[in-house]
Amino acid sequence: MDLDLSVYLGVFLDEVDEQLEILEKEVLNLEQDPKNAETIQSIFRAAHTLKGSSAAMGIEKMKELTHKIENVFDSIRNQQLHVDAAIINVIFESIDLIKRLKEAIIDGAIDSIDISDLIAKLEWTKNNKLDDGNHSVHEIEVVKNDSADTADFPEVILDEYQKDMVEKAFELGMNAIVVYVVLNDKSLLKSVRAFLIHNNLKELGEIIASFPAPEVIEAEEKFAGSLAFIIVTNAQNKEVFNVVNSISDIQAIHLTILTSSNLASYCVGKKMGIVEQSSLETEENGKKSTSQVKVNPTVRIDVERLEELMNLVGELVISQTRLTDVRGRLAERYSSDPDIEGFQEVENNFGQIISELQERIMKTRMLPIEQLFNRFPRMVRDLAQKSSKEVNFIIEGKETELDRNLIEEIADPIIHLLRNSLDHGIEPPEEREGLGKNRQGTVMLKAAHEENHIVVTISDDGKGIDTEKIKQSAIKKHLIKEDEAEQMTEKDLVFLIFKSGVSTAKTITDISGRGVGMDIVRSHIEKLNGMIDIQTKVGAGTTFTIKLPLTLAIIRSLLVQIGEKQFAIPLVNVQEIIRLSKEEIKTIQNQEVGIVRDRVLPLVRLHKRLDVSEDNILNKKRIFVVVLGLAEKRVGVIIDKTLGNQEIVIKSLGKYIGTPKYIAGATIMGDGNVTLILDVGSIVNEEGTKDVTNNLPSNETRRNEKTLQLTTFRLGDEEYGIVIDKVKDIITVPTITPVINSPFSIIGMMNLRGKLIPVMDLRERFGICQQQRTRKSRVMVVQVQNELIGLLVDQVTQVLKVNEELMEHAPRYESQIEEAYIQGICHLEERLIILLNIDRVIGIERLLQLKQLADQ
Repeated sequence: MDLDLSVYLGVFLDEVDEQLEILEKEVLNLEQDPKNAETIQSIFRAAHTLKGSSAAMGIEKMKELTHKIENVFDSIRNQQLHVDAAIINVIFESIDLIKRLKEAIIDGAIDSIDISDLIAKLEWTKNNKLDDGNHSVHEIEVVKNDSADTADFPEVILDEYQKDMVEKAFELGMNAIVVYVVLNDKSLLKSVRAFLIHNNLKELGEIIASFPAPEVIEAEEKFAGSLAFIIVTNAQNKEVFNVVNSISDIQAIHLTILTSSNLASYCVGKKMGIVEQSSLETEENGKKSTSQVKVNPTVRIDVERLEELMNLVGELVISQTRLTDVRGRLAERYSSDPDIEGFQEVENNFGQIISELQERIMKTRMLPIEQLFNRFPRMVRDLAQKSSKEVNFIIEGKETELDRNLIEEIADPIIHLLRNSLDHGIEPPEEREGLGKNRQGTVMLKAAHEENHIVVTISDDGKGIDTEKIKQSAIKKHLIKEDEAEQMTEKDLVFLIFKSGVSTAKTITDISGRGVGMDIVRSHIEKLNGMIDIQTKVGAGTTFTIKLPLTLAIIRSLLVQIGEKQFAIPLVNVQEIIRLSKEEIKTIQNQEVGIVRDRVLPLVRLHKRLDVSEDNILNKKRIFVVVLGLAEKRVGVIIDKTLGNQEIVIKSLGKYIGTPKYIAGATIMGDGNVTLILDVGSIVNEEGTKDVTNNLPSNETRRNEKTLQLTTFRLGDEEYGIVIDKVKDIITVPTITPVINSPFSIIGMMNLRGKLIPVMDLRERFGICQQQRTRKSRVMVVQVQNELIGLLVDQVTQVLKVNEELMEHAPRYESQIEEAYIQGICHLEERLIILLNIDRVIGIERLLQLKQLADQ
């Protein structure tokens, strides 16, 4: 059959990737359990599938290589060859060469790849490690079954020439076999499957006829998926069955041996029955196995089309935000108009549909991080073997989903950090034994979702980071001066490893030691607007934590006012929001800094750079500072005030404007105005050149300081606070739909990205006089006992940290609310902040009522 194979190249390359992943995974399993028959069979089938596919595509080098791998595993499964480290290494070399061949196919450079050395090595492996023991392979008994259920199967009718060919085969002592195959109804590219079967059979002998005719099989729209071949071969039934069964999407196989007595019946035409593959049993290593194929229909979509859909959904999000804003203004202006209620219902429904659509489209871009993590066990195994270390590699969170565009971007940072753990972290087995540790070190790679972010951690139980060695290396490379080094904290010194050229390795190896890997890690994470943290203890190990946005298309942002203009800052880069008094702002070496909890934070005033006025902050006693983080760097940006959080769609400014300094793009707000998005990377990199990394305390320091991080808000004249761990989101007041017979102070339900959440009016809850909602009103979404609840407040004021020692018990006269609801009070200069015990404010009985209400 002459087919244009170029149209199937994409399908073939996808299948190569799939089978390579199976091979790599199963060979690693085989190394741990060398006698596992199922693993050996899986490897054999994967190699056989690759051989058949590459033969069908005419890629001889890949076909020859995979055929030799198949031969090795045929000997292994027949117990003629025992698995050892040498065999595993040869197979991994072969897998690597197949990967190179695949890349060469894409580049059109297949002729430049030499496979002769590895072919010879595989041949030697098979021929020089054979056992002398006898081994018999149970033949498959395939019997013609006239009573079997019939199918719409092609008739096999031999002409005179074909009949003569069969008779000559009989004279030569060869087998003539009719091979009936039925493909699954839902199978894609049936013609390609048929062509693969044809080529696999052709390797065993000569095909003298095919039914239906080749031109019918080649026409995808005409070919129904049922076919038959007549093959003349020296192979036995089992071998014929195996080469056909190695192709995916086969529903049934039936073999009939032609003999002198039944040949005449095929010259007059007779339909044959079929045997379901699911009931065709084989005996492998003494165990019966039943093959079943189940296919879930899938459709492949061009990535560009997904991007276009994502852009359109982004436009809908913008339009929905504008619609909500217009609805709010009309409701204030025409509160008595009955059509406003209908408008609210339509807008609420519209918002729910868009939220669901956005979520579904986002999921089409999301892939399990498993496909990235599956690359690393082999790498860790090879590096451990090369460095003569024993390593237990643990992977958790494979099911965590991430934007496909980010999966490839985070590969390099993870590779460098894993290599760092294996080379610098894990000690040799003898050294670990001498330290009282297990000879086998542990390296863990873990992924998890944290709200709208993904957190990847790479940890080991090795030697930890020696800050003294880091310091000496940095001084030797003239990256810091000795007097500067003496002023640096342990955290500062640890973060010096991100400096290019800094390394603690005694010798340079092909694994690490040149001091460039961690610099690459930092640059990649900065590029993705992510952050990295390090926790280490000498002798106990090190943990690297990378925090990244789930997607770069639609992001959560903090809206701030600088001068008379509004700007957006990606929320993933916002560490905290603080207020500093003028006494806490100092100037060091012409650099304005803030003293935050006895630590130095570089400050940035963007007003002049963004061409806006500073009049609003000149006379203020305390100013707002947004602490930004990028990789390991921290910088504080002075702003006029915060305006809340919002989901925004990033828009490019276009080629004409280009990329202005400090601006990453723009977004369209609900009122139709354009808001610029600040480029955190350019701000932090410009102002953080001194690498002031000790401005934020480590987790250990925070515990020692016993600080509380609070989100503060106003109700009337009083200011309240809630522990920030309870606060999951802060949004402008959305449409709140009243519910009949709702619990006291619950004013209705709101839609939060497709989820219905009850809203509590804290004014009503605390018996404070009601007042009209303003543009400053917000809904704080808090989580209590795994349930989300919205709290309606007058204004969100700040995120701050207070020392627990400053908290006092509340006298009865200090507040209008019940003492049971107050966890404590804190005096900060002219401010009094009342810390609420939100669990008691809501109450367990009330919480159960809210859950029932949300579930209705």
